[in-house]
Amino acid sequence: MSFPDFDYYDILDALEDRSCVLFLGPGIYLDEENKLLEKKVWETLDVHNSDHPMIKAFYENDGFYLFREENYRRKVVRRIKRIYEQEFPATDTILQKLSRIPFPVVFNLSPDNLLARAYDSQLQNYHSEFYFMGQPFKEFIPPTEDRTLIYGMLGNHEEPESMVMTHKDLFSYLESIFQGKSMSPQLRKLIQDTDTFIFLGLPFEKWYMQLLMRVLYHISSRLERIEQYAAMTQGANPNRIFKDEFRIQFAPDHAQQFIDELYNLCDQQGKLKPIPEKSAEHHHKQLLKEALNAFSRNRILKGIDNVRTVLESYPEAQTKLNELIFQRSSYEQLYEKEVNSLAMESDKIAMRQTIARCISMVSEVQKMLGL
Repeated sequence: MSFPDFDYYDILDALEDRSCVLFLGPGIYLDEENKLLEKKVWETLDVHNSDHPMIKAFYENDGFYLFREENYRRKVVRRIKRIYEQEFPATDTILQKLSRIPFPVVFNLSPDNLLARAYDSQLQNYHSEFYFMGQPFKEFIPPTEDRTLIYGMLGNHEEPESMVMTHKDLFSYLESIFQGKSMSPQLRKLIQDTDTFIFLGLPFEKWYMQLLMRVLYHISSRLERIEQYAAMTQGANPNRIFKDEFRIQFAPDHAQQFIDELYNLCDQQGKLKPIPEKSAEHHHKQLLKEALNAFSRNRILKGIDNVRTVLESYPEAQTKLNELIFQRSSYEQLYEKEVNSLAMESDKIAMRQTIARCISMVSEVQKMLGL
């Protein structure tokens, strides 16, 4: 299969038509030593330790785990999540550039929130969802000209059971896709109506990538007739089947260079999404989003204090602020009992109820203040 010379203007045209979606893989993420971030995760987790208390085996060629007990999945995911919460300047920079390229939809095949963090840092509007195999799909919120849809194709750290981490997960995922119960019909139609697919940083050298491409073929019967472009991780070589059978045109640049080239072209042509001026409203939205993140990581006081900062800026929210202060005081008292091994079962129940109330207040504050 031969292709015409690679031309970034073809992609720019597709972006202007809003008929271009991006599939983003883990090969785009680099650590502080310019190595693949997923390898840093493996090293930090010590996945090849034969005496690992939670991981019975790790299959590096596939990137899949075998847990000693299924309940260890959440413990491992929490550790992975903490790694991805760190700062990675090289990755953050490239993702920040990506956030300003006007992709209507980005399908993220890495189950982290680094991309969302980049959109936040550039004040770019987006809506985030993820595929949860075997679960009913949520109401579809379509992308707009000023709001990108970021869709976690292989789940998200926020829900460990949604992630594809084992060989068994992969086949359960494929079964779920083919049954068609966990992806919104509107999202399927969006994929079907798209004229251009771009694949960046995906592991085309892995055997299961052919299965994932078959998933796309299952969703969109037009795949053989649309334009497909890809850029590999530096040093990787794709299987010829992706060129010959799947008709993917590979760029001469690696994935990071691809983003740089496309970003520069969009900049030259005045197509980059502007960075809006930061407003108090945006800051408050960000604080509430960070509060939910803090609650999910069991950083309860951090979450409460973020919500408090927002409420203190609105005199009309005094009643809600008073309740939050009361909940904070209750939590501190209950936490002190727990730390000192004085907590009774009723105290533990009260603490869970207090945390749940604080979390529910976030959505109440968002609604009350129009955030």
